[in-house]
Amino acid sequence: MAKRWLQLSVLFVGVVMVCLFARPTFAASEPNEPAANQTELLDTLQELVGRLRTVRQGYYAKKAQDDAAIEQSRENARLLQTQLDEVRQQEADLDEQIRKYSEELQTLTAQATERMQVRQAIATEAAAFIAQQKDQIARGIPYRQAERLARLQAASPDANGTSASPAGQLGRLWSYTQEELRLAGSSETYSDRASVEGNLTPYARYFRLGQSMLGYVTEDGQQTALWTPTLDADPWQAILDPAQAAQVRSAVEILDRRQAPAFVLLPIAVTVPPAEGKTP
Repeated sequence: MAKRWLQLSVLFVGVVMVCLFARPTFAASEPNEPAANQTELLDTLQELVGRLRTVRQGYYAKKAQDDAAIEQSRENARLLQTQLDEVRQQEADLDEQIRKYSEELQTLTAQATERMQVRQAIATEAAAFIAQQKDQIARGIPYRQAERLARLQAASPDANGTSASPAGQLGRLWSYTQEELRLAGSSETYSDRASVEGNLTPYARYFRLGQSMLGYVTEDGQQTALWTPTLDADPWQAILDPAQAAQVRSAVEILDRRQAPAFVLLPIAVTVPPAEGKTP
């Protein structure tokens, strides 16, 4: 609008100036025209020029403001474009991280599934092993059975009411197995009371060979016995044959180091587990 007004003002000033320059000719033809008209026209021209200058100043001021606003808008647009590029780059980086996390999640899920399968397999095998060991201790020689069962129970899963890791469970079972292997490969003598006929419990000297043989000789040397499990009788069988009794005494004396090592002939008690589906 200001530009249009400026154009009209310039056109009007041009027309007035043409009239002023042409005035002398007209004055010659019209000698009676008052000179006041020239003064009025000059005043009008000066007023128009002043208004023109004001309009031009306003126009250029407004143009400067518009140019500054346009430049600011362009700068804002460049800034927004830079921020948009950064956001898009961040979005691309996040997509890449999400992809990597998804792959890691799949890997961890597969590992967790594999660990669960291993844990279940270990638990199954451990339960079978523990059941077999309990039966073997119950059927084996009566040597520290309560202590051995307690050690086996401590090696069982969830012995403390909490689920153990497969490594921890295997470690406890291995510790138990090592102690049983040590017991199976060792021999010893010790003193304890023995139950004999007549509910007497005299002190006796016991000897143990591994996990398969246990016998004793009473301190008075009158009674010897071997642990021989049977299905229908007391597993402690008194040795009535003097030759076999002498062999038992020799075994005790050899283990007590009161006799030089020598071969002894002793019957070995073999416990045969019952067939599946049958009870002893």
